[in-house]
Amino acid sequence: MPDLSSADGKRLLQLARQALEAYLKTGDHLEFIPQNDSFTAHCGCFVTLRSGDQLRGCIGTFDCGKPLYENVIRMAIAAGTQDMRFKPLRPEELAHIHIELSVLGELEKVEQLEAIEVGKHGIVVRCKNKNGTFLPEVAVEQGWQREEFLLRCAREKAGMSEKECAEAEVYRYTVRKFSEDA
Repeated sequence: MPDLSSADGKRLLQLARQALEAYLKTGDHLEFIPQNDSFTAHCGCFVTLRSGDQLRGCIGTFDCGKPLYENVIRMAIAAGTQDMRFKPLRPEELAHIHIELSVLGELEKVEQLEAIEVGKHGIVVRCKNKNGTFLPEVAVEQGWQREEFLLRCAREKAGMSEKECAEAEVYRYTVRKFSEDA
């Protein structure tokens, strides 16, 4: 994960908003030339959109093959237009949307489930061709302990059977979170 300052986070949030606004108004992808080496670091991110305290979209990628700034642009647009849980955002809704950006650290395979700290670690649960993830704040927001965090990720996000849950590989990751609200 790149070393990002609060000012870097603010600029990345502006980039996410500008990319989403440009796409909603014109259908075009924003052109951006990074002035900061941290923005060209290859790492994944999630972009979360909220209207008040209600989730309005959240999509991310663990793809480390692209620079952070490209992933921010892609995920901002995807969160606003491709999250299947919600209708695509309309341009007039954007003024009421708050954007959060979670820059992802590396995935670490978990051998002991006790290594997962609720509120600190996000998780990925994988079995065969099924996988699911939750950002660190999900367990805190829902009031879940570690076991429920893992089980809900496996069953609800990944759609795993009980047998697949028992065979699943678990990974953890940290995030650096930035929010327009902060």
